[in-house]
Order: sequence, then C-alpha cells, then structure tokens
Amino acid sequence: MRNQNDDIMRNLLHFVLSVFVIGSFLGCSGDVVKTPDEFLKQESVLPQFNWREQVIADIGGSEKMLFLTQNRDALCSLELETKKIDTLFTGYDLHYVCVNEDDGSVWLSMGNWEKMWYSKTNTKIQCPPTKHHDKLVRWEGSPQQSFFACGNRLFTGVMPKRGSTNSNLEYAEFREKSSLIAEWDISDENNIKCVRIFGKRPSDQPKDMFVDDCYYTAFNVEDSVIVAATELSQSVVVMNFKGEKLKEKKLSSVFYVPPEKRDFSQNHSAIEIINYWNSNMLFRGLYYDKYRKLYYRLLDLSGEKSENTFTKKEADWVLIVADSKLRKKYEVRFEGEKYNGFLWIGKQGVYVKKKKNKTKAEIDVRLSDVPLRMPLGKL
Repeated sequence: MRNQNDDIMRNLLHFVLSVFVIGSFLGCSGDVVKTPDEFLKQESVLPQFNWREQVIADIGGSEKMLFLTQNRDALCSLELETKKIDTLFTGYDLHYVCVNEDDGSVWLSMGNWEKMWYSKTNTKIQCPPTKHHDKLVRWEGSPQQSFFACGNRLFTGVMPKRGSTNSNLEYAEFREKSSLIAEWDISDENNIKCVRIFGKRPSDQPKDMFVDDCYYTAFNVEDSVIVAATELSQSVVVMNFKGEKLKEKKLSSVFYVPPEKRDFSQNHSAIEIINYWNSNMLFRGLYYDKYRKLYYRLLDLSGEKSENTFTKKEADWVLIVADSKLRKKYEVRFEGEKYNGFLWIGKQGVYVKKKKNKTKAEIDVRLSDVPLRMPLGKL
C-alpha cells in the first residue's frame, strides 16, 4: 500500500528557500537601503507548493511549515529541521491556515469562507450569521489579512466589501465606515460568537481613489497591539486588542511614489484593472517578527503595462524594517525576477522563496558566505 505522504512528495516540485537574518544592522538611519546579500544566511531546497497558503509555526516544540498541496485538497506540515512531511487534513477547495500557538490548534478555511476545519476537535465549523452596518458579514482573511488565533479568540477579516454601492460617494462613505477585523469567541466551538468588529483605515487613505484596495494586519501579542495597513496608505493604524485606536504612524519607503488616481466605480476591462495594479506602487503585506521584535512592511515597485496579456515583468519589491515602536530602521530592495514578495517568519530568520531554480542536478546552498553543494533531490 502506497503512503500518501510519498505520493505528495512525488507530485511536488522543489524550490529554493532563502533565510535572511534581518535586524543585524545597528544604528542605521531609516533611509538606508541594503541588498539581500547583506542579510542572506542560507538557502535550502524544499518541496514546491502553493507558497501563499502557508505559515510557519512552533507546534509541539517543533518548528513546522504548514502548506496546501497544489490542488488545494490537502493540508500538510513540513518539519523544517528534519524535512518530514505529514498530512493533517484532506478535503477540497481549501484556502488559508492559521495556528494558535497557545495550544497548537489549527484553523483552516474551506470553500467560500463558509466553514473552517478546527484541528483540536477535528470538526468543520460553520460561520455564524453576523450583521455589520445592517449587512450580513462572514469571516474572511489570509495569514496577512486578519487571520490569527490566540487563547480563546480568533481574528478574521469581514465581508462584504464594496459589493452593492453604485456611486463614488456611496463607496467613499462605505469604505470610511466599514471595519477591517472581526473578533470571535472560540471557547466553545459549538457556539462561536462575534465579540466585536473594529479597525479603520488610516486617515491618509485616499478618499478620491475608488478602488478595492486590500488591507493587512500584524498581531503583536507581547505588546498587546494590532497594526493595520492598506495598499494605498503610507501610514499604519495601531490598535489594542479591544479594538481601540492608539495612534497612527507613517511607515513608508524612500522609493514610494503615490499611485495615479483612477475611478473604478464603473465597469472596466480586466486588462485595465490589472494594468493599474501592475504599473503603480502598492504596499503588500505587514508582518510582526516576535523573535527579533521587528515589523516588516512590503512595497511593490512599479511594473510594466501590457496591452493584451495578464502577464508582466516582475517588479522589484522593498522590505521596510521597523523596530517594535514602528520606527523605520532601514530598507532592503529585492529583485522581483529573483525573489517572491512574500515572507515567512521563523526562529532562524525571515524566509523568502526564490523564483528560479537551477535545472542541474545540484544547486548552490549558502551558509553565511561559504558556498556549499546539495543534491537537488535530497530532502
């Protein structure tokens, strides 16, 4: 009888995961720009999977990366030290995962965010009906968009988004009053309740740009704060875990140029919309690194427009590094054609996926500045 994990391993390609030790530069002013090579610690070969649908967490004293298979039909865990893979859950149309590191339990969204799988009881839980501004809302999110668990609380994003608003004014008013985060009491998985819905966009959010921009959150349990940001604002909002706004703080880049103003309240072609996002600078992602007590914010630099295709030359991106008080320390500029603009935070450092693998039988692996060799197929 074939082992399911063996099947998964055979069906997965491989990629290079680079580990960067961020925060090693002391006394830098905020406008200093570094290169990735100044922080690179090592590169490792790991299985290829849907790299956006994964998290790194300490589970049972072992650091593991949880990920979905390419077909979104299985949730697996990869032990980073031993490279051992286990299958945690099988299903269909699986989406995002978060880990409650207080007890090691896993939450996995399924379908159209109508249900979640809860590992502690191995049950599927239906989203309870909840209203916000007289509209039914449901949980929504990703590891970067309000999907976080601690203690007996689960934090998610909320739906609906723009939806039924028809005019620029209606949308501006809706976006102004709509909240970003929902807090759920999960102490009884059979009776999950919405505790509160909170969180506003920064005050410098453009009010005359009618586009559905994403928002991002970073949860800092140690300091009991939640930091929220959007794609279009240079500032971030700092809240406590009660949802009360504490302050706003500018956290931007020396490279930043505000996007052009466009009104997408009416119908536009997919090419027009994609070209807009591809050819403007947008903030993507906000992270808190509990191991090094740092915040990371990502900025996509401008790409190239395309008249008849959905593809584009990958733009460079910038990693903005700030201390626990959100004071910018420095920036790191990454080549878009070489590195994916997405991070995972682990004990050893910050993980970034390399885009292009070597096709030879072995790849270069670097530990500090010492070149090593590792067979491609060996895990």
